[in-house]
Amino acid sequence: MRASGARLTGARLVALLVVSACHSAPPAARPSATPAADTCAAPTGELPHSATGAGLGGRYRLRLVATAGPRSGQGVDAHLRLIPLADSLQVPAPMLGVQDTTTRYPLAGSTDLDPELVGGVRTGDNASADPTAPGVLVIERRPSAADAPASIMLRLGALANRRGLVRFDGGYFALTIQRIDADGFAGTWSSGTGRQAAAGYFCAERDGS
Repeated sequence: MRASGARLTGARLVALLVVSACHSAPPAARPSATPAADTCAAPTGELPHSATGAGLGGRYRLRLVATAGPRSGQGVDAHLRLIPLADSLQVPAPMLGVQDTTTRYPLAGSTDLDPELVGGVRTGDNASADPTAPGVLVIERRPSAADAPASIMLRLGALANRRGLVRFDGGYFALTIQRIDADGFAGTWSSGTGRQAAAGYFCAERDGS
C-alpha cells in the first residue's frame, strides 16, 4: 500500500511540474501584439530648382498615411513601379495649338495602391501599363525663376492621365515630392472630389529585392 501510494504521489508531482512549465513560457516566446514602428514621417522643405524626376525609375515600397479626411490616422502600404516614357510622350500634347514648354513627363508606371484605404478617390486604373494612359504619371514642372523650387508630382489614375485629355472636373489623387535621396523620395499627397477631400504624407523606399 505504501509503495503504491508513493508511486501515485510521484505521478501527481510530475504532472504538476509539466503543467507549471507550460504556463510559464518566457515572454520572448509569445507573439507581440504591438505592430512594427512606422518609420515614414512627414517631410519638410522644398525641392531645389535643379531637382528632376528623371532618375526615379525603379521599384519602390510605398507607404501613405492620412492626416485629413475620412480615414485620418490610417496608413496603407503598396508597391510602385516607375519606368522612362518614350521621348515622344515626355512632352505634353499641344492644347489649342499651344505647346507647354515648362512641363515634362519623364516617367510613368503603376501601383497596387487602393486609394479608398486612406480616404482618397479612384481616378481610373492605377495598375494600367498603357503609356498613353498610365496608372501613375510623373509630372515635372520647372518654373522660369532661377530661385523657384522645382515641382515634381505623381498623378494617379489612368483616367486622369489619358494623353491629350484635360479634365476640368472629377476626382484627383496626386503625390507631391518634397525630398529625393539615394533611398527613394517622400512628400505629401492629396485627393478628392467636389464632395470629399483627403490628404497626408508618403514615403517611397527603393525595393532592392
